[in-house]
Amino acid sequence: MRFRLNVVYVAIAALAAAVGGARAARAQISTTDGLIPGDYLRVSGGVVSPINPQGSLRDWNSGPAINVTWENWQPGSQGVGAVGFGLGIGYTMLPLNQQHFLSAFRTLAGDAATAATSSSAGIIDITTNVRIRIPVPYITPSVNLGFGFMDWRPAAVHYTAPSGDGSAQQEHRSGLELSIGGGLDKTIYDRWAIFGEALYTYGFTSFGQGLATPTGTCTNSSECDVLRNTSIGTIRGGLRVRVGR
Repeated sequence: MRFRLNVVYVAIAALAAAVGGARAARAQISTTDGLIPGDYLRVSGGVVSPINPQGSLRDWNSGPAINVTWENWQPGSQGVGAVGFGLGIGYTMLPLNQQHFLSAFRTLAGDAATAATSSSAGIIDITTNVRIRIPVPYITPSVNLGFGFMDWRPAAVHYTAPSGDGSAQQEHRSGLELSIGGGLDKTIYDRWAIFGEALYTYGFTSFGQGLATPTGTCTNSSECDVLRNTSIGTIRGGLRVRVGR
């Protein structure tokens, strides 16, 4: 009888130890996925697409973009805080939408162009951003809010028309921008992580509208207005690297 009681006690003790160990293991599962306080560098590439394009933005297609962002995370209750702050710069190249340009553009003589070529238009954006991470195990989802400056530089378009060859230069424009998006980070080894994110950016680039004079004319003034606000979508991915200690 005493032997049976001892067996029961041992079994109960083993079960309690197992339950306690499982709880401790769950408590030790990291919800930061290798993220620690310090400085980080994000390097990414992706694709930028005009969203509901207006004005001269209609003349340009989706194109590649690169971005470099410095980011800092401070200590928090889980070892690292829930909010990181960053400063980034990006450059986008948008190829000419030849079909739309030919349908909308007219030379000063009133001719429709028959062919058009151009180098890529450029968008430079400089942003400060706040990244709010969501604490879950194994991966780091985040929400990204940005505020900065957008510089939109359309390239010169060289065209062929019955009245002669020529070129048209859309107006350079710039202004403040706001962005919102979300992403996922995953640590792959030590200080290295991969990430992907999607962003919606709205640039207030219509300031000064009416002060600029376009080169050439358009069949539809609402399409060819050279100064409009700029809205773009970005999908990008790359590496996040911890710098310093």
